[in-house]
Amino acid sequence: MLRGVAQWRDPQSTVRREARQALRDGEWPAAVVEAALGAVLRDAEAALSATSEPAASLTVLAIMPGNVIGPVIATAYCAAAAGAALMLKSSSRELQLADIVARQFQSLGTPVAGTLEPMRWSGGDVDVEKKVFARAARIVAFGNEDTIADIRRRTPHGVRLVAYGSAYSVGFVPAGTDVRAVALGAARDVAMFDQRGCLSPQTIYVEGDDARAILFGHALGRALETMAQQLPRASAGMTERAAIGEFIRRLLVRALPASSHALGTVVQGKAARGYPEFVVGIEPFGSPVCAGFGRLVVVKPCADAQAAAAAAATLGAQLDTVGVGGSRAALTRVFVGAGAH
Repeated sequence: MLRGVAQWRDPQSTVRREARQALRDGEWPAAVVEAALGAVLRDAEAALSATSEPAASLTVLAIMPGNVIGPVIATAYCAAAAGAALMLKSSSRELQLADIVARQFQSLGTPVAGTLEPMRWSGGDVDVEKKVFARAARIVAFGNEDTIADIRRRTPHGVRLVAYGSAYSVGFVPAGTDVRAVALGAARDVAMFDQRGCLSPQTIYVEGDDARAILFGHALGRALETMAQQLPRASAGMTERAAIGEFIRRLLVRALPASSHALGTVVQGKAARGYPEFVVGIEPFGSPVCAGFGRLVVVKPCADAQAAAAAAATLGAQLDTVGVGGSRAALTRVFVGAGAH
């Protein structure tokens, strides 16, 4: 399996070339596709090296999301590492990726050959899903709350459902960190998939006063301008354009008053296609704002990590990840205690 991981990390490998070709005419720009494929198994080596030979096989059905690139690959490798036989139902955007991984597993040989079965059907096809669900000992499903509720209702008795519904991430910038460096890292996380993935921060808390939050907001804006060249955004559909407009209207009411600061509190990117490339708003401290997607970020000042963690915890089960600038382990534990991953 480590040999397979190395192939995904090699831009010139057969699997990378095939995946690049399969995704060429999709919604994501080529640079985003390349970055996603290169990073999808970035933490795999340590995890796979520590995996022992499984005692028994488990048949798992995975129903994958369609909002980002890569979960198909990561899920296939996780299942193989666990010794599971995987039935993989990918979204229409990633149909060919499942086939590419299955062929790769065949070429890698034992023990992964034959462990992956790509599956295709229209989501919500009750007759097909009844037959497929019955073959699984475990179902892993991604989707919105309605999708998850429907799958849960139809999961057979005795079959374990592991569900991943809507989730959001936030960021925290501790006092004393390099604002520019942290802004660059945050901008990359925001730009990747235009915030459609659950790991992209929606709200970023900055330890300190309003002035420091405003400085960070402008640093984030400059970093997002840089990222627009490295990771171009996908074309915004009508839903995304509406979200951008609503976000800007909200900021006109909620943002810190610009008149009391040398810098403005709403930062917008270029609008070459009729809508801004990004929007950063600096608001007073409070609960996270989750616009959904579109490179839309709210920056809020906070007293300390404990205050930010308490605010993030208001997301409840929808809180996914908190990115801590400077990677301070002690601060990370504060957010884990609040429910973050």
